[in-house]
Amino acid sequence: MAGPLPNFFIAGVPKAGTTALFNWLAAHPQMNGAYEKETCFFADPDSHAYRADFCVAQGLDTYSTAFPAPTLSTRVTFEATPFYIYSRAALEHIPGLETCPKVLFILRDPADQIASVFDYFQNNYSHIPAGLTFEAFVSAVHQGNGDFKGNELARNALGYADYLPWLMTWRERVGEARMMVRTFDQLRDNPRAICKEIAGWLDVSEEFFDDFVFTKENESYRPRNRALQTLNIAVRERLPKGRVYDMARRLYRKVNTRPVDRAGKAETKAQLRAEFAARNQLLAETFDLDLTNWGG
Repeated sequence: MAGPLPNFFIAGVPKAGTTALFNWLAAHPQMNGAYEKETCFFADPDSHAYRADFCVAQGLDTYSTAFPAPTLSTRVTFEATPFYIYSRAALEHIPGLETCPKVLFILRDPADQIASVFDYFQNNYSHIPAGLTFEAFVSAVHQGNGDFKGNELARNALGYADYLPWLMTWRERVGEARMMVRTFDQLRDNPRAICKEIAGWLDVSEEFFDDFVFTKENESYRPRNRALQTLNIAVRERLPKGRVYDMARRLYRKVNTRPVDRAGKAETKAQLRAEFAARNQLLAETFDLDLTNWGG
């Protein structure tokens, strides 16, 4: 093998705080995060994130190049590709890796998660048309008549927010001992507690997070100028990641972004909460989760 393979995955779900969590955990001296948070190596060929030059068909030696060399203190090597929860390739290959990886899923209130997917792929990217309202987006997904430039996370937003069947399938493959399910509410309200819990589960030092400073990451935004955002999307994928990239990213967001408009979604989100209520109750019972905040 050319390098390390992960023994831990953050495998779900999109828009549930996984970027921040990855960065917090990667700061731990005993944890070795991938060069890029989302390797997308186990993306399915029909996924918008699939890369023919970096996928499971290329073999695990290729995959190992996504991770820095371990140090003497490294106990955990990991990545965080949150759509793996839905990926056929991930489900087929990850459970059987020789590292016997543990798998973490962070879940978010379906109404809020769908709204965040909408904001993210309409503004941070351009898969969802700029003029489409949230109500019209949900209606299009219900009717199955939106392709959204091949983005399956937008196209299947409702089915993907029904987390129970996806989690049940993963539990059948990896077993309860190698699987943890937590919520975005826990991550948002007490990041220190959840990071220490994860550290204990992974057998690394929990004390590292005693004085850790937790910062937010990868929040959705609205572009002030969409033409400039279109240029940003085209250019940023071609730039090498690193310090200069991060500085340019911060400058761009300061100049051309503003907070997303959360007005006008309340009625549609209320309808989504009613639609998901029974499934969420079953999810809570099956995985022993406190989902009382998901009611509104």
